[in-house]
Amino acid sequence: MEGVVGGFLGYVIARRMIEKFGDDFEGFKKSLKYLFSWEKDFKLEIEGNSIISSELYPVKRFYPRYCEKGCVAFAEKFAEHFRV
Repeated sequence: MEGVVGGFLGYVIARRMIEKFGDDFEGFKKSLKYLFSWEKDFKLEIEGNSIISSELYPVKRFYPRYCEKGCVAFAEKFAEHFRV
């Protein structure tokens, strides 16, 4: 169930971010910065055509079961909507 919820949220949020920032590499980068703007330790690095992000996401600490399935599903569904 966590994977289904994570995938759905990834889809919905990606569609909104694409409306706001576009679906290209730059839009993907801006979307990540926007989504994690509240996270003080968020880092975004670009290596070629790859974006590497890291953050101290609190969901893993409080809901590790969700994070193992839901966060991965969210990230996969979110990323597949961008032309990167």
